[in-house]
Amino acid sequence: MFLQQNISMDQNLSSGPSGRTGRAIMIMDEKDIMIEILHRLPLKSLLISKCVCRSWNHLISDPIFISNYSRRNPQHHVSGFFLQKFLFLEQYSKLEFITCEGQDDAAPEPSLCFIEDDQGVCIQHSCNGLLLCSSFRCHEDDRKYYICKPTTKQYHQLPKPGCKIVFGINIAYDPTISPHYKIICVCDSNAIKIYDSAIGSWRVSGSHQFFPHVLLFNRGVFLNRALHWISRGALALRFDIEQERMLTMPMPPIPEGRSERRLGYFGESGGHLCLIEIYGPITTCFDVMRMERDYSGWSVRYRVDLSRIASSFPSMVRNNVQDIHRYLFSILHLADRSQVGEDESSIWLHIPGTFISYNLKDGKWSKLQSILHQINKIEEGMGLWHSWDRVHPYTNTLCYF
Repeated sequence: MFLQQNISMDQNLSSGPSGRTGRAIMIMDEKDIMIEILHRLPLKSLLISKCVCRSWNHLISDPIFISNYSRRNPQHHVSGFFLQKFLFLEQYSKLEFITCEGQDDAAPEPSLCFIEDDQGVCIQHSCNGLLLCSSFRCHEDDRKYYICKPTTKQYHQLPKPGCKIVFGINIAYDPTISPHYKIICVCDSNAIKIYDSAIGSWRVSGSHQFFPHVLLFNRGVFLNRALHWISRGALALRFDIEQERMLTMPMPPIPEGRSERRLGYFGESGGHLCLIEIYGPITTCFDVMRMERDYSGWSVRYRVDLSRIASSFPSMVRNNVQDIHRYLFSILHLADRSQVGEDESSIWLHIPGTFISYNLKDGKWSKLQSILHQINKIEEGMGLWHSWDRVHPYTNTLCYF
């Protein structure tokens, strides 16, 4: 009806110069109104709208539209997770995708077969709707790197970074700031190389002091325009993307009597860096720590006791072993929904045969039935298939390719 009215109005305009001006103003107004309507659509409906006509596809694919849409529709929590496991003698990594509650429409297919690579493909890193993937079982000289969006099956092969050794490679992408992404590659000789999608090439970001044998460069967390890497030593690192500066941040002290750090989880939740270390002697008891915003140190956010869960699931308990190895579980995700107005935090646990959600405030737990319906059948006797360092959070966003 709206378009019909405008068409009839257009027909009543004169064909002179003033008529052409009137039509131009009206077309401009129609475009502004259309942009406003599209900005209000849910992401799934917006992506479907790209198929309506060529002009809509061009409009929705425009980097400026993507930036404005992302700012008006920020994603405060993940849509789901890719669970990746590596099987002995298998060419391809095995993927499962699990959706968070209420995010079923955001689920991509748990497969990267749309990326054509004879070596198979595995996930290296994820950030705000983009996956950084690479060739699977091959030497670094033969490895190819890809950036992809699994919901639309779009991918782009990156030029090789030109490193003899890659200690870690991560995405830095915030669609609310820019439609372009950067790839940060930590290489040998204390070099960091940066790929900028706005330019389409790699460049060296100078020489930086770091110690690859104690830092986990393969699991960086992008937050506040910086990539963060935890360490097995006393100091962790963060790399400021804009200023290209490497800065240190403290790690919690290792408890007296312990010779090494025991990492249980590292990630972002509620706009904060979160860390879990599990030392025992009873490993069902541990602290959830959060980094201060000024990077001055870690503070205890929650104290956790999973003994009630252990008593309910015999498959979680092993007998005739040391206490430090008695309980089988892994932490997959820490969910903090305070940014969306809900005062609730929980951790997602994988124990042999099932998945559990544990409320950090009241200690209540429940089986994650939504995951159990989605994932392939797992047997209790098969132990733990998944750990935090092979879980890749995925947020369904509008990305520019």
